[in-house]
Amino acid sequence: MSDDNTLRRPYLTLPGVTGMPNLRELLAQMPNENKHRFESSGEFIRRLAHRVTKWREGLAEGEEPAIFALMSNGDAVEVHTLGEDGHSSVVVEGSLNGSSCMFISHQSSFQVLCYTRKIVEEKPKRKIGFYVGGEEIEA
Repeated sequence: MSDDNTLRRPYLTLPGVTGMPNLRELLAQMPNENKHRFESSGEFIRRLAHRVTKWREGLAEGEEPAIFALMSNGDAVEVHTLGEDGHSSVVVEGSLNGSSCMFISHQSSFQVLCYTRKIVEEKPKRKIGFYVGGEEIEA
């Protein structure tokens, strides 16, 4: 039922399985590299980039997606680029109150707000950069 054109893809797909699978048995059969795929910051960023790309395709003319990284004190960093920092952390380059900044967070406490905004005519459409495993994904 998973479709690459949807915004929501499951973290783990089990074709033909009904009921609750035995997760320990399933993990025991997986190669070590794949066991934590759904837990990695790289997978989180790759999935977010996919969602933003698909979301952008459905937006009205004159609108673009924007992302804010929410900090624990309530401030919001406008995301220009989002990358992995090791297995479980993310690094954001963006702006906060008009100043450039870099924000690093463990992915378990990392929160984002995605929204649409009107494109300002004098500025070109802005892409958001995502970096995973040395690969750049623009959305």
